[in-house]
Amino acid sequence: MLAKVQHFATVQTTNAIERPSAPSSQCTSSHESCALRVMCEVEPRARTTLVPCLTADGLEGVCCSVAREGKQRKKRSLPFELTQELFQNAVGEGHRVYTRKLANIDHHREVMRGGSVDTLVRQFHAPPGEPLGAEDPTAYEDMFVARSFANALNLSVAERLDLPELTLDPALRRKRCLPPRSCDPHARYRSLDGSCNNPVPARSSWGAAGYPFERLLPPAYEDGVWAPRVHSSVSGRLLASARDISVAVFPDVDRRDRKFNLLLMQFGQFMSHDFTRSASVRIGQEEVQCCNAEHSGALRGEQAHFACMPIAVSPADPFYSRFGIRCLNFVRLALARDGKCRLGYGKQLNRVTHFIDGSAVYGSNEALAASLRTFEGGRLRSSFPTGEELLPFARTRAACEPWAKACFRAGDDRVNQIVSLTEVHTLFLREHNRVATALAALNQHWDDERLYQETRRIVGAVIQKIFYNEYLPSIVGHSKARQYGLLDSHGEQTDFYSPDVKPAVFNELSGAAFRFGHSTVDGAFLIQHRHRRTELVPIQEVFLNPSRLLQRSFFDDFLFSLMDQPQQQLDDSITFGLTRLLFAGRNPFGSDLASLNIQRGRDHALRPYNDYRSWAGLERLTSFEQFGPVGARLASVYEFPDDVDLWVGGLLEPPTQDGALFGETFAAIISEQFARLKFGDRYYYTNGPRTNPGFFTGEQLRELSKVSLASVICTNLDQADGFSAPRDAFRQPSEHNPPVPCQTLVGMDLSAWRGH
Repeated sequence: MLAKVQHFATVQTTNAIERPSAPSSQCTSSHESCALRVMCEVEPRARTTLVPCLTADGLEGVCCSVAREGKQRKKRSLPFELTQELFQNAVGEGHRVYTRKLANIDHHREVMRGGSVDTLVRQFHAPPGEPLGAEDPTAYEDMFVARSFANALNLSVAERLDLPELTLDPALRRKRCLPPRSCDPHARYRSLDGSCNNPVPARSSWGAAGYPFERLLPPAYEDGVWAPRVHSSVSGRLLASARDISVAVFPDVDRRDRKFNLLLMQFGQFMSHDFTRSASVRIGQEEVQCCNAEHSGALRGEQAHFACMPIAVSPADPFYSRFGIRCLNFVRLALARDGKCRLGYGKQLNRVTHFIDGSAVYGSNEALAASLRTFEGGRLRSSFPTGEELLPFARTRAACEPWAKACFRAGDDRVNQIVSLTEVHTLFLREHNRVATALAALNQHWDDERLYQETRRIVGAVIQKIFYNEYLPSIVGHSKARQYGLLDSHGEQTDFYSPDVKPAVFNELSGAAFRFGHSTVDGAFLIQHRHRRTELVPIQEVFLNPSRLLQRSFFDDFLFSLMDQPQQQLDDSITFGLTRLLFAGRNPFGSDLASLNIQRGRDHALRPYNDYRSWAGLERLTSFEQFGPVGARLASVYEFPDDVDLWVGGLLEPPTQDGALFGETFAAIISEQFARLKFGDRYYYTNGPRTNPGFFTGEQLRELSKVSLASVICTNLDQADGFSAPRDAFRQPSEHNPPVPCQTLVGMDLSAWRGH
């Protein structure tokens, strides 16, 4: 077994990036310049042949030719003439197929809705009862039209993936456009929906809510349009059920992380909701049901919605067989319309802004943001049921369990998923209202709108500062963070924004890489109360039930506990609280998050794990032995190493030697992602006046550089006296990271904003 581990590690590290000890500031080739890695026109991104250098901003870069988003791609021409009649016939056939699908849904509506939605089918992507906003149903008609069009032309899968680049007479195209946005390029504050960040008019929707996810690699749609990846690319046989893989590969073994605490896990989930919000296809506002009423099998034929992709459960399943469960509900993700007036493959919809901008606090549209405001003193709505400030109560209890004594609302509708997430939401609500109150005292001439926008701008900067300088270095390692330019030069204005960097979330991140945190979840919270006995709370008791926040001093006690309790190691183990009891409520069983993750990757049509190893500059694995001890378990459910799903393979990859929680594949995907979201964000908090109309002064940046998650926690406690926190809030307290009294943790001095 040891030899297997060493073999996997050898493949891993011989291709990993070594941080240069002394980067050069000059590039020898006249065709290259020193640029940040994210700007380079290089694949794979982790190539070791790139010469290191220092950019003009003093950041680590590489010598390369710079990619330009606007550069014309070579268009594919059809090998024959496309007549208007052929095109219109294909469009008409696609429309007829879609119309029949809609009629079928209407006819079988009661079966597809399942009558009532029980807790088994609640999913991370769409808690029932939460209004998600109207999706454009013509996005699905587009898929049937594209499929009909490709079939009529007898296009190969590769040609179908290039459909958007086919040279067609514009007169033959159906107009399928996102309307251009009217923008003020000099707006001081970023828009709530993320639009108008890029000053180029044609790019005004980049990163906005409703803009689709982007891809690192072409999708593995089996028909080149929207058919999910469900067959082996080697043998053509069906891939194993996601539930069978979950059972075989991911047991529940208690292995505590020696370095990081549960706050790291929980902050990661909070941040993921800031930049990614996919949601399943629905019937109106109701969830689609893909299993029969007893969950003993999948709905078939005309009773099955076209977006159904249920997860089969074996009759020998070690858990669900006790309850006769043979089917787990799973519905495919909602799609976005293509914004460039062209046919193409399915692109999944992101309902929130792609930017790191505090949208989980404020919302991603004007209506939601307004509903959270008091319109007095720039403050957000809150509640004080026991005298301590909490989030405002939800107008309905549909997003929580029926027996929950409290149900809250925030800028993101997943706020009640688990009480630890509600806790972090509460922390940043308090931070907003604390800053707004201080600014109002400093600038008594500011009206409510000015106070709200300035506070939102500051809190957004605080979130960016913590995310890029505390959270990301903890998960990708400081070496990788430096290599991709993720760390900030504190107290200094920067000028690194590029309108050619598209700030869009990857399918690979949303559908796989950023789900690494599910392995770090503990099955129970050890809550250490200052004034009563410690309690051990299984996580299934606090799914969709944040009622404990109504207890006096719970907010303070829970933050202390999250900083003190170790997270679970990132490995091949996932707690049964997630793989058997997800959103179980008072049922003896729930759903399985590991199965949902695997199935979601197939819905996204993510390519196999080996393809992303190649993208990251690693060798492909050709035998299951190369996976180490877990290889035998993988071989029991996969035919070939080339079939292994990205989330599965990435989670099992040994950590890099430069300090990442995970292996090089996830480290490269995550680092690349957040480099793009940083360098493609005109309003990033360190950007100066040349690019950022809402720039901070040097004095203000120096104050922001003092902010840490520990200081934010300490300034928002109910009883800070006697409370101590480690300076690195994501690491367990130790002799190297000792807790210090809150009064010694210096935060920002808001007097730097007096009169500005």
